[in-house]
Amino acid sequence: IRMATLTQTSSLPTRATAAANIIQEHPWFLLAALVDSCQDAIISKDLNGIITSWNPAATRMFGYQPEEMIGQAVLRLIPPETLYEEAEILRKIRAGELIERYEAVRMAKDGHRLNVSLTISPIRNNEGQIIGASKIAHDISDQKRAEEARSPLSAIDGSSDDAIISKNLDGIVTSWNEAAYKMFEYTSEEMVGQSILRIIPCELHAEEHEILRKLRIGERLAHFETTRLTKSGKLLNVSLTLSPV
Repeated sequence: IRMATLTQTSSLPTRATAAANIIQEHPWFLLAALVDSCQDAIISKDLNGIITSWNPAATRMFGYQPEEMIGQAVLRLIPPETLYEEAEILRKIRAGELIERYEAVRMAKDGHRLNVSLTISPIRNNEGQIIGASKIAHDISDQKRAEEARSPLSAIDGSSDDAIISKNLDGIVTSWNEAAYKMFEYTSEEMVGQSILRIIPCELHAEEHEILRKLRIGERLAHFETTRLTKSGKLLNVSLTLSPV
């Protein structure tokens, strides 16, 4: 029994030494373990925006398995109205720039949108040439909702009998009050992060592009009469007042 005990315990330093030697000789083992265990999505892509690696946290965040994304364009994660962002990101990466804490909206497999904070770094080969980029995506959706809830206007939004909705300059809904839910039948969870086009009849989508154009140059629209669409498909005649934020 004593000999067996001595043999078992004496093997521990040997195993630890062997593990240390492996890590020293092959440091990418340790890097791979860190990437796999990270709670943030870590994705790499080449200079054409094609995904080359996808960690488990990316699957949890976006819903895609690695085999669904590796070899595919990262554009799959970007909403149609902000696809232009990727060309600028790749331009900066090719120039060797580090992009830190870049806030953006990304899209999961089931269609829901997430607010994310991105850090994107160039990847270089042994000769120092830039061959791709690594991207760390941190989900800040809960943080964004909390910030909106603390807004001084939230009390007004909650007590108003009129639908009060805010959106960004790409037409993505950023807040949705209780009256909007009563009017359009969509909950806040269903609309925040989604395009405002969801409540606009298809034949009036061009109208939204014109509204956004006017808002971008600081124009205010008052008592604009139009038609909007509820979740159940009912058409509503509405009077809109839109103000730049």
